[in-house]
Amino acid sequence: MADDSTGDAGNPPASRAVRVTTAVRNLFASPARRDATAIIIGLISGGVGVFVGAAELPIWVLALLTVLVAALFLTVERAATADTADKKVWWLWWALAVALALPVGSWTYHVFFDSENRLTYPFFVEGYDQARILRSSGRPGADPQIGGYPMPVGETYDFECLGKDSEGAVWLKAVAGNYWYPSADLSPVGDFAISDMPTCD
Repeated sequence: MADDSTGDAGNPPASRAVRVTTAVRNLFASPARRDATAIIIGLISGGVGVFVGAAELPIWVLALLTVLVAALFLTVERAATADTADKKVWWLWWALAVALALPVGSWTYHVFFDSENRLTYPFFVEGYDQARILRSSGRPGADPQIGGYPMPVGETYDFECLGKDSEGAVWLKAVAGNYWYPSADLSPVGDFAISDMPTCD
């Protein structure tokens, strides 16, 4: 039997969908709330996207991509909610600029920073205990990083240059990010020696 009950004002009570829709509209009635929501969604989406799809990128590239994605969400949201045609056009221009920054930035990174365009040197991480990992440091001789870029032993990885710590020990820098490893735990794979590698700038 249909529910013909009425609310306090004598009107039928609103359905759950209507109540949720009304609550969402009230929540986003404030432009500041809409902006904050757009930024949060952009940061989450950008962060998840870059970490899942580009985990080998340096941290600074991941952070920049996340900011650009968040900015794209924000500018599109502002364009959609602008109250005048001039403001809509202004925000759409900004959205276009941010959208173009993504492929242009990707091309720039690929040409000037991507390790695939630089000479790299493969090294084998010494060890036979598969549960053991070689932890990275932020600079030669520094303590192991929390998180960082751990390398399981028994695998081969690419490095690009070398540096020395305060005691003169040689450390190697991985191609992905600012991750350093002691050369004593690494063996060259191929016809080259550690001394053939360039010094990191």
